[in-house]
Amino acid sequence: MSPHTNLPHAQHLRAAESGDLPAIEALLREHALPTAGVAEHLADFLVACDASGLLGCAGLEFHGEGVLLRSVAVRTGHQGLGGQMVRAALRQARRRGAQWAALRTTTAEGFFAQQGFRRVEPTAVPGAVKASIEFCGACPEGSTTMLRDLRSGVSVRAAREDDMPAVLEIYNEEVRHSTATYQYAERTLDEQVAQWLAKRADGHRFFVAVTDDDQVVGYANYGLFRPREGWRFTCEHSVYLHRDWRGRGLGKLLLPAVMAHARERGFHSMVGVVDAANAASIRLHESMGFSVAGVIRHGGYKFDRWLDVAFVQAML
Repeated sequence: MSPHTNLPHAQHLRAAESGDLPAIEALLREHALPTAGVAEHLADFLVACDASGLLGCAGLEFHGEGVLLRSVAVRTGHQGLGGQMVRAALRQARRRGAQWAALRTTTAEGFFAQQGFRRVEPTAVPGAVKASIEFCGACPEGSTTMLRDLRSGVSVRAAREDDMPAVLEIYNEEVRHSTATYQYAERTLDEQVAQWLAKRADGHRFFVAVTDDDQVVGYANYGLFRPREGWRFTCEHSVYLHRDWRGRGLGKLLLPAVMAHARERGFHSMVGVVDAANAASIRLHESMGFSVAGVIRHGGYKFDRWLDVAFVQAML
């Protein structure tokens, strides 16, 4: 499937009905996706429709505390619909008690990573869901297995301008109270909007983590590491979480999103600049494939003390 789709109004998203089955199967065949098992799990499918008919679909298979996300397909020319459908399906899965979502894909790894999924070995998938993936026989052997922790209760999406006041609050909390940033003066709303606009203009994505009622509880973005031409394949990212939402796994949803988008933009390496004393941040990055590339002793100064600076790096 392609993630490049036109965002429909929310009222176009609904549960699938029996009469939708032929259109769903036709759409899946158009995208070379398997139709086996669709009829059996139709009650857990979500569809998007308008006056012209079916625009997209997404299916769920529940297996204990896990769920298999399958059959995500969208008609060409409907930007944003794929992401909206995935987020709606995952909200439905959480409401049904699912703690993990898994999928297999051959062509859309980057798209699903931007929804918070990360690549894993098949053995990392919870047992009942893994059995479905491995034995349904529908996915090609070389498919990528991806996993998403649903327990945090948040979704990942591209940031909008109206998210910037909440983003600003998260960032300025760090300015005032932490060494996660070495900035002293609080950022203004105009400055925050300007940063968001600059990321958009450069083609670099700005993601937010949001609750089901669209409250922003974390964000991540990236941009060039250095401006000269020889640095053009290396980018630098930032991840910040609301103080009440730390320790809930949000970093593991946001980091795959920025990494996948940067990879699609042609970047070869991603760098993060972390206070060397921030062990939690370093552990998070290491769990996502980063390693400490070096430490600059006394590279920063804040709250009347010298701070060591760790550079973490991952190849994309």
